[in-house]
Amino acid sequence: MNGRLLGKDGKEFAQKALDLMEQFDVPPTPENYAVWISFASDTNPELCESVRSHIQSAAAFTPEVSSDLFDQYFQWHAIQDAILESGGVMSEELGHVRETLRAAEADTLAYGETLAGATSQLDGAVTDPGIKKLVESLVSATAKMQRRSHDLESKLQATSKEVTKLRDNLERVREEAMTDALTGIANRKRFDESLRKARREADTHGTPLSLVLCDIDFFKRFNDTWGHQTGDQIIRFVAGCLTRHAPESHIVARYGGEEFGIVMPAATPQEAYAIAEKIRSTVESKKLLRKSTNEDLGNITISMGIASFEAGESIESLIERADTHLYRSKTEGRNRTTTDGAENQLGRSAA
Repeated sequence: MNGRLLGKDGKEFAQKALDLMEQFDVPPTPENYAVWISFASDTNPELCESVRSHIQSAAAFTPEVSSDLFDQYFQWHAIQDAILESGGVMSEELGHVRETLRAAEADTLAYGETLAGATSQLDGAVTDPGIKKLVESLVSATAKMQRRSHDLESKLQATSKEVTKLRDNLERVREEAMTDALTGIANRKRFDESLRKARREADTHGTPLSLVLCDIDFFKRFNDTWGHQTGDQIIRFVAGCLTRHAPESHIVARYGGEEFGIVMPAATPQEAYAIAEKIRSTVESKKLLRKSTNEDLGNITISMGIASFEAGESIESLIERADTHLYRSKTEGRNRTTTDGAENQLGRSAA
């Protein structure tokens, strides 16, 4: 469960969710409450966007709509979380069982050796065949139990590996779902989630947050002249430049098409501007050749817009301001960075 819903804000979110459900005539079922508490607390970006779009459409939240929302945003995530959580617990428990079996196997082995030694001693000291037969049967049973324990331990080890493999595969699927297939950087889904998380932390703790939006200049011209494969090469090149110069704590994402975004937690406007300019100048300085023919692709440049978070500001407003600055960079000559303070860094003209 999200920690925010267990803290001091939990009651406020709960009341807000109930008020919204009443406002839109949504029955207070557990499934509907899960949807609206997530919307009220802004904890699921995709769900929030879907609910907001439906509200703007002025359409009713029918039982079918509510059911679809729950199925789409909770069922699979719940299964994923359950598998990961139960897989972790199962792996831990299997480890405990295996350790117990190893200890039992060692004890059984020691006990068997003691019995075997006793049998050797009885060979010379005891003439009663009944006693000797009893001890021999105990030795045989002990050996059989030891083999079974060893077989069970081997099977548990194999099962433990399968559980670990299942969890690793699920983690890989999750990672792939958050990664842009062309560039290998974060996709729009991860961008949205990262920005919302960074926004909450900045608003809660009063720390800086900057957002950079970046667009490849004249990308359509490159595509029309050289084809989509070369266009993809340019996109990968720019993504590599962004990743190379952004700190690990920043999220570099493909925002859409030839546009990129960088979520910069704890970055001041000055720090964001310095990083953006480093990226812009790096892209401009590189000579890019077409892979298939080794032809010079000409001057590749990017335009950038930076917005710094203001206390209480919405995600939509932050993105809109960064996009406005990006648009200004494009209209004022391209190959430059525009920030909140209207500072512009003009690179060599790409016009």
